[in-house]
Amino acid sequence: MNEPGTAPAGGGPLVDSHCHLQVLAEREGGAGVARALELAAVAGVTQVICPGLNLEDSDRCREIAEAHAGVFFTVGWHPHERAAPDRAELEALEELLGHPRAVGVGEVGLDQYWRPGYHETSLEVQQAALHQMLELASAHALPAVIHDRESHPEVLAAVDAVAGVRGVMHSFTGDARHAERCRERGFLLSFSGIVTFPRSEAIQEAVRRVDGDGYLVETDTPFLAPVPHRGRPNSPAYVVATAAAVARLRGVAPGVVAAQTTASARRLFGLPPEDVLHG
Repeated sequence: MNEPGTAPAGGGPLVDSHCHLQVLAEREGGAGVARALELAAVAGVTQVICPGLNLEDSDRCREIAEAHAGVFFTVGWHPHERAAPDRAELEALEELLGHPRAVGVGEVGLDQYWRPGYHETSLEVQQAALHQMLELASAHALPAVIHDRESHPEVLAAVDAVAGVRGVMHSFTGDARHAERCRERGFLLSFSGIVTFPRSEAIQEAVRRVDGDGYLVETDTPFLAPVPHRGRPNSPAYVVATAAAVARLRGVAPGVVAAQTTASARRLFGLPPEDVLHG
């Protein structure tokens, strides 16, 4: 039986392009991850990307991806890390990128939302780490998964500084003009549960205007659960609710969003269509 708001999208599969299964594992153990993936499969989710936050965290994502069909991982260095990766860490991150289930570099980026207890990493440290990780993505011809919080100009400048970088703006929070700037650079926009929140009009306008090949959907599990699940821990099955909201905003059937986002995710990350979750 499906939970409310997790009924199959209809018309095609969905890919959760950003899902921190390793955080879910810390909270609920391996059984909790297995149950979440089972519910996701029943809801119509076929593949999940688990983004790493640092070297150790990326290795935990590797372990989860090895244990579950349909799960892939990316190798990252989150902007909240206190220092940029050193040489040994970079070499280890690069080694992880050689894993057959590694499909990108991320979560990486910049975060200038300053709040006591949130993070205290200086912009300069964040920029140094981001540059290193974008160079790694470019060198391996892999997509970058970018965290951009209140840092739109700085993130675009960082992207412009490294040739050949492509990827996705995770949990996109810009307006339609910023969406255009990202698309001009070949980046996709990934829409999270934020699109269902009140006072998200600017992001919703970006949802309406982005081209059909230019967007993905995600949960950012266990964070940012969409309405009607807001206030609860997020789960990969809830990407169905986000996709349904995107469909309403774009004035299309949910199956259109499923088809467009699944094709785009598989193209960006090189996901084999036969490697899927088991319900």
